[in-house]
Amino acid sequence: METIILASASPRRRDILASLGLPSLISPAELDESLRDELPPHERALALAEDKARAVAAGAGTGAPRLVLGADTLVCTAERGSETVLGKPRDRAEARSMIALLSGRDHVVHTGLILLDRLSGRAGRSRSDSIVRFAPMDEAEIEAYLDTGEWEGVAGGYRIQGAAALYIERIEGSWSGIVGLPIRELYVMLRAANYRIRPTALP
Repeated sequence: METIILASASPRRRDILASLGLPSLISPAELDESLRDELPPHERALALAEDKARAVAAGAGTGAPRLVLGADTLVCTAERGSETVLGKPRDRAEARSMIALLSGRDHVVHTGLILLDRLSGRAGRSRSDSIVRFAPMDEAEIEAYLDTGEWEGVAGGYRIQGAAALYIERIEGSWSGIVGLPIRELYVMLRAANYRIRPTALP
C-alpha cells in the first residue's frame, strides 16, 4: 500500500494508522494555530486540519508520497449554544480544573480531517462530531486520574483510550474520532482518492 504523510506528531493518530496496516511518514506541521481562533470550533477543526496538510504538502519533495493527511481535534464545553475550546493543560492545576469542569457533564469533540492529493490537488474533507459524558467525579477520583499523567499533552486533559474510560458514562459518535482520527471517515476519503486499502485484524 502507498505510504501516507501524516501531518501530525500525535502518537495516537500514528498508532491508528499502524493498526489499520497503513504505512505512514510522520511530518508534523509547524504553524500558528491561533490564526484560526476567530472561527467557531467545528469550522476551526477543519480549517486547522487543512492548514496542516497544505503546509506539509508545500514542503514535500518531488519523490514524497502522494497523499497528505491532516487532522485536528478540539474538545469543547457548550453553554447556551456557545462552545468553548479546552486546550492542552499547562500543568496539573489546569488539568484538574478541566476534569472538574467535564465531571458530570456532556462535552463535544470535533475532529477535522483532510486528505490532500499532492499530484491532482484534490482534497477530501470530513469532520467527526461526538458527544462524551463524564460521570460525576469526586476529588479523590480526579486526583487519582491526574496521578496517571495521561492529562499531559492532550486536549481537554484526558485520553478516552486510557484510564479516563473508567469515568465515561457514554459517547455518541465516533470513538476513534474522539481519540483523534475517525476511522470510518478516513476510509471513505481513502476510497475516494483511489487508495487501495485492505482491512487487517485490529490488535
